[in-house]
Order: sequence, then C-alpha cells, then structure tokens
Amino acid sequence: MKVLIVGAGGQGGACASILARQDAVEEIRLVDLKEETAQAVAKQIGSPKVKTGAVNATDPDDVARAAEGVDVVVDMVMPWMVTYVMKGALKAKANYINTAFDDPYWDEFLEGRAIEDLTLCKEFKEAGLTALFGCGFAPGMTNVLARRFANKLDQVDSIKMRIGKATVLPGEAPFDWVLRPWNPGWSPKQALVDCASPTYALEGGKYVLYPPFGGIEMCDFPEPVGTLPVTHHSHEEIYSMPSTFEGVKELDFKYYLMYQPAIFYASGLCSQEKVKVGDTEVAPIDVVTAMVPPPQNNIFGATDEQLAEADKTAFIELIVEVSGEKDGKKMTYKANCPKMNAPGPELKKLYGTALVYVALPLAIGTVMLGQVEMDKGIIFSDQLDPEDFLKRMMDTGYPYKWKEQCIEG
Repeated sequence: MKVLIVGAGGQGGACASILARQDAVEEIRLVDLKEETAQAVAKQIGSPKVKTGAVNATDPDDVARAAEGVDVVVDMVMPWMVTYVMKGALKAKANYINTAFDDPYWDEFLEGRAIEDLTLCKEFKEAGLTALFGCGFAPGMTNVLARRFANKLDQVDSIKMRIGKATVLPGEAPFDWVLRPWNPGWSPKQALVDCASPTYALEGGKYVLYPPFGGIEMCDFPEPVGTLPVTHHSHEEIYSMPSTFEGVKELDFKYYLMYQPAIFYASGLCSQEKVKVGDTEVAPIDVVTAMVPPPQNNIFGATDEQLAEADKTAFIELIVEVSGEKDGKKMTYKANCPKMNAPGPELKKLYGTALVYVALPLAIGTVMLGQVEMDKGIIFSDQLDPEDFLKRMMDTGYPYKWKEQCIEG
C-alpha cells in the first residue's frame, strides 16, 4: 500500500518511521509546508520507501496532487485543517485518517447531528472511501479500550477517561517543579488552546458546559504518578462517543491540572487576541509558544542514555473506566495504562523512534485502512474491532503492558 503523510512534525515523522518498517507499506510520501522539514525527517529514517515533498495542507487541490495514487492520506497537521485535507483525499480517491479533529465536527455533534450527517461523510460514503477519525493515543487508545470493555457489557452507562503525569527527578526538593520548563511534547499552541477552551461533559444524557479547568477532583493514579487534581478538558471523545456508544448517559474526559498552562490562562497568556506591546501587536499565546521547543525536536534526537533517563523520571498514566450492566448486574471495567513511550531505547531500536504513543496507534489504523474492509464514510476508532487493533499493535513487537480489572457492583 502507498501512504501520504501530511505533516512531518513530531507525530507525523514518528508515524513515517514506524510505517517504513511495516511490510504492508511499500511507499510513504512525507510532505510538509516546507520540504526541507520532511527531508530532515526522511534522512533520519533512512528508508528508500520514504519520498518527500511540499504541500499546502489548506489547499485541497495541492493535497490531491500530493496524494495521487496513494491508498491512505494520513492527516498530521492542525485539527482545524481537517476538512481541507479530507477534501484533498477525496479528490485523490484515497482513504483518510487523523488523530485529532475539531471544527466543524464538535459543533455538529453538539447540534445532535448523526454521524452520517457530518460534514463530508456523505461524500466519502458515495465515493466508497473511509475517513477514520481519532486514531492516536487520546483519542485512539482511549476509544479502543472503551470499546473492548463495552463489548463485555449488555448496556454501557458511563465512560470516564483520566490522564495524569508526573516527573520525578533525583534530589529534587518539594516545589522545585514550579520552575521546570513546560513542554507538552506536541503542538504547544494547540495544547494551550485546548486548556483554555470551555468544554463539555455528558451528564444524564445531556451535554453540560464547563469553564476551562472546571470540575476539579482528585484522582488516584498508580505510583509514581500518585494522587493528582484533574479537571474537565476539551477533547474529541466527549463529542463523538455519545454517538458511537449506544445508551451512554455519563461521559467525561479529565486531564491532570497542568500548573503552568493554568497560570498562563489565569494571566491571559492563552489569548489569541492581539495586544499592543510598544509599537508591535502580538497574540499572547504566540509569545508563550515561541518559547517552547517544537515537537519535531523529540522524534529522533534523544540518545539511548537520555531515553533511559526519561524512563526513570517521566511518567504518564491513562485510566479508562467503562460502567454498565451485564446479566442484570452492575459492572465496571477499568484499564490502567502507563507511559506508552517506554522503554525508550528498546522502542527506538524497534521503530527508529521512541515517540510512539500517538504514532503507533496511527500507524496501525493506517495499515488497517489498507487491509480491512471498513464501513464507508466517517467512522471513529472505537468502531474498529478492538481485539484486532490491539493484536496488530502488539504483533509489531511492542513491549507494552497495561492492567485491566473488573469490578462488580
């Protein structure tokens, strides 16, 4: 199969590195607004499968040109560009996949639109093509695990997702973390936009609006992440899952309280409205993001020693909890998933990069689009067969383990 990856940044480059090692993929076209960005990534990958080019992701005709003859278009640019890249894939008669989406889809779900009435769904269906949405870490792994648990229940009532992070540095004193530089590991601007956005939770089958950092509660994550405050966070699952999990009444996504972005938000530094500073007009959010290293710095640059050190100091935990009924009894299934980017040195040897938490699920979804008969139109990662998806992921040699438990009552 032939693949076009639009966007050679942090996760696009990592996905290209993983796909280059898959026998099912014969050609990868890695394109970016500046071809030199893609060329630098391709040089690091070192595979003859990877070809590079330049593309304007907001120009469907340009995307279609780059996608001519490919089987799948992998969208790894900003979420607001989704419909532009989709239109390009449609013109090139190629399937489409992304890891994130927002405008116009969030609003359409809030309006109560069915999936078949979403923008461009009908066009993809009529063309006999599939657009697979949200196939990364979150959304992606969250959806797949939720579906895995939902399949064990007769009725799904509640889906809760929680993410916590911790950095544990040797010799660090209490509150030294206050002075740590902030780096989300992906687009810092999009991360700040998400933090500063009001968001929703499904409560009693209805959407309830929360302000940024609203709905604070304490969540117990496995050590060393431990107990952290978490708050409602703007995320794709909130909008799509009520349409893909029949009967669910309670659904929310909460992220650990990121202190630096919370302070940025409280200080007005997440604003995208320009302010005058001397003779210059600048958006506060652009000043903040200009100080954060770009995500592509993390694809290949870390040494084995640095990756091993990160394994000892940087920790992430994902909790996916699905509650409902089975044979008339109340049941809850819960997954505790540790950091997916560890062990770093082993992952780098296996995939050429340790940055796999988004890129590996994306690569699996991409290959499945080329090999598995899927519904046409727009579908979401929780509409895939979760057992097939997880088996394919582990069959790549991925040395990952997570814990699942069933709680009755």
